[in-house]
Amino acid sequence: MDAQNRLQEHYDAEALEEDNKLSEKRTDEQNDLIEEAVINFREAAATLAEKYPDDTEKFLENIEQVENSKRSIRRMRFRKSTSQDSSSDEYASLVNLDKSYKVLENKVYTATSLTDTLVLRGYAYNTLRNRWTISVKSNFFNYTSLFSIDLPLSYKALTGKEVKSLVKMTKEERDEYETNIMLYDSLFRQAVPVVYVRLKYKIRKWKEASEYRFEPEQLEIVRTDTNKTIFTFGKDFLSETTFIVYPRIEIRTASEREADINSAARVLMGEMKTSQEKAVARAESRGQITLVDDKKKQVEQKGRSAVYISTDTRITNSMLNDFEAKDIQLNSIALNLALGLGKFGFVGGDFGYDYKNRSKESSSYCFGAFGGLNFMPTNFIRPYAELALNYHTDENLTPEIGVGTDFLIGKVMLNIGYNFGWKINLENYFDEKEFLDDDISTYHLFTVGFGFTWR
Repeated sequence: MDAQNRLQEHYDAEALEEDNKLSEKRTDEQNDLIEEAVINFREAAATLAEKYPDDTEKFLENIEQVENSKRSIRRMRFRKSTSQDSSSDEYASLVNLDKSYKVLENKVYTATSLTDTLVLRGYAYNTLRNRWTISVKSNFFNYTSLFSIDLPLSYKALTGKEVKSLVKMTKEERDEYETNIMLYDSLFRQAVPVVYVRLKYKIRKWKEASEYRFEPEQLEIVRTDTNKTIFTFGKDFLSETTFIVYPRIEIRTASEREADINSAARVLMGEMKTSQEKAVARAESRGQITLVDDKKKQVEQKGRSAVYISTDTRITNSMLNDFEAKDIQLNSIALNLALGLGKFGFVGGDFGYDYKNRSKESSSYCFGAFGGLNFMPTNFIRPYAELALNYHTDENLTPEIGVGTDFLIGKVMLNIGYNFGWKINLENYFDEKEFLDDDISTYHLFTVGFGFTWR
């Protein structure tokens, strides 16, 4: 037994002695509750240990197979120096060694605290943080320092109950809260498997002679009586470590040693790059940094999609002949919705209100549809051409052809446009079934708009 195991036994004995003293202060009902829980958790652990076998012994067997193959090759080389073995035998042994390494490295092993391959211990409840702390340490025969981690176990995670402020608890809630703390503190002091851990890991050949790398892949904390997973920690949360099998056996050539060193360096560089990328991603998600992504610089061509409010002024050909600044007056205001079609197309509709403030006529409403094509030379400018048709409640129909440009600032859109249109008065047509000469006139429409786009 190594020093770590002896120290753990000392701590366990002290914790058990402390619980025995506390049991004298507890009521019989409390001690009965604890005793029943001890039996239930230990029976559940025994059942799970049979259901989920621990294959750490297989990991040790595979390492032993590698080391035995190296011993065999070393003996073979010694006999070869005295002309007792052929080079073909050595080649076959080297092939077998390579296979042994692949068997060792390709398997994902599982260790659990149900079989004491991992030692799990819980510590007293922290009322300030509303949690227990559990420690997990490896106990892989002669490799007791391969893995060690301390993990928080919240009151809610273990009991399924929310923690309220003590002043907000009812008497029943407070009694339940204090009973749970008393119960689980006692179980942890007695090293009862209230929870257990499953650790998945891999083993990799490393740089030096008989050196290996222990690489945790996943750690699960599981409640024993329900076999329900409480937490799962990925490899980013876990730490790798190396270990050496003694006695060391070196059979590599200088070039093979260099290749192993380079291979380990590539692994470390890849992990460092991945770690940096994840750290940057976390910092960016928290708003601590802003990355300039090359993909964001690329223009993404899509059909025009936007919702915006537009206003316009209308100028007729007759007004152009004698144009004055006072002619620039608000003609109408409209709500527009455009939906992109593929990369270049869009269709939409609008609903508006006509002021008709020049002719002093009664105001009217208008509604219609439009469609067109757009192009995006940059992520900030989107020119387009469109056809539009609107009906006005004062019995006017206005087909238009126009061009415009959207100016994009993130999701915000500013719009300017020009349309040439025909105003068709339908009043006479509805009454007389024919158009008069002045029922059709042309006009120029200048628009500005503001809204939001999702491209």
